[in-house]
Amino acid sequence: MKLNKVLVSAAALSGIAAAGTAANADTVSVKAGDTVSELAQKFNTTVEAIQKANNLQNVNFITVGEQLNIPANDNTQQQVQQPQANAAQVQQEQAAQQAAIAQQQAAQRQAQLAAQQKAAQAQAALQAQQAAQAAAAQKQAEEQAAQQAAAQKAQQEAAAAQVAKEQQEKAEQAAQAQAAAQKQAEEQAAAKKAQEEAQQQAAAAQAAKEQQEKDAQQAQQAAAQKQAEEAAAKKAQEAKEAAAAQAAANAKAAQQRAAQQAQAQQQQQKQQVAQQNTQQQAANNNQQSNNNNNNSNSSEAAAKAWIVAHESGGNYNARNGQYIGAYQLSASYLHGDYSQANQDRVANQYVASRYGNWVNAQKHWEQCGWY
Repeated sequence: MKLNKVLVSAAALSGIAAAGTAANADTVSVKAGDTVSELAQKFNTTVEAIQKANNLQNVNFITVGEQLNIPANDNTQQQVQQPQANAAQVQQEQAAQQAAIAQQQAAQRQAQLAAQQKAAQAQAALQAQQAAQAAAAQKQAEEQAAQQAAAQKAQQEAAAAQVAKEQQEKAEQAAQAQAAAQKQAEEQAAAKKAQEEAQQQAAAAQAAKEQQEKDAQQAQQAAAQKQAEEAAAKKAQEAKEAAAAQAAANAKAAQQRAAQQAQAQQQQQKQQVAQQNTQQQAANNNQQSNNNNNNSNSSEAAAKAWIVAHESGGNYNARNGQYIGAYQLSASYLHGDYSQANQDRVANQYVASRYGNWVNAQKHWEQCGWY
């Protein structure tokens, strides 16, 4: 049933036994709290008359604002004389109204329970959706954390590999230096041994000579033999000195040839670099700008720092003959300007024109020992 249907209260029926006369009306507008029996009493008529005049299916249900026709009734004196019968009828109507009210309240409670269940289901669905969203967010956060951990691990492994590589290079350099020192010590020991042997031979020759001089007086044959031995020793000494002189001359000539070859190679490299600088001057200008940008790149910066460390230890004032500065550039490249800015600029131009970038220059250095 619709909730806007008003079940009229019977609370006012307690005074139904009171006799009275009220004016009749053609139609009335139902107000909240009105009942058919109350209207019948008010207008001195009967419930049956009002029901019949308005074709009411159920006298216990009337609507607020509904227009009811109230018929006239001339038998008011009889109604006043029979209050007990009217009271019984009102009680019956009251019981019916109370039953209807109870039924409506039960229906309202069922509707409220259904609404509460629906709200609880909606709340549970919302909570489940929120839980799913929270789980998805947590999963995404865990994936991001795993990615960050993997990236950090890769960086750490790369750094460890770089450190291990540098340590290995240092160990190799130390081993080479130790081998060179050991070789030099062996050569010095051999030279010292040869010198001792020569001294021993000289001492022995001197002793033999003295002995021969003493024996010369005793025997002419011994003197002749002594002269022969002296001649042989002299010849051997001369041969030895000639061999040493020839060896020294050969070594000097080899050094001169090596120096000439190194000078010729250096001159050729200078000519090649100068020719490349002339041919690629415009490209070098663009490359200089690119190199300045690439210096921010970690690999380029690391390669550049590596070369500087191996060439001069980062000392812009370092000198090694004609090679000057942190990059150990030839003095002819710097044109008398040994400032840090000019060294950086010339080094970048040299590496760009010869190797393309600092990473390639480092690779060449590692293979050949220079760049």
